[in-house]
Amino acid sequence: MTDTLGDALPREIKRVREKKERWIGYAADMEKMSPGSSVGMKLTMRLMDAHLDEGVSALASGDVVRMLSAHEDLKSYSDDD
Repeated sequence: MTDTLGDALPREIKRVREKKERWIGYAADMEKMSPGSSVGMKLTMRLMDAHLDEGVSALASGDVVRMLSAHEDLKSYSDDD
């Protein structure tokens, strides 16, 4: 069966949201051990938020070019965390 962009984009949105939730926990643990040590993670989570927001907005708009771009941005997040 062929995977469509309409299927793949929501799946990537879900995957990156789950990654962000994991990172929230990691950042909290890092802060307990060393205050200020999670600054880089927090910045990356802000970028994740921007990519997630664009993915949702692109999906709602139905604009295929925006959806493709958002999908590629979200795919760039590794699950190796």
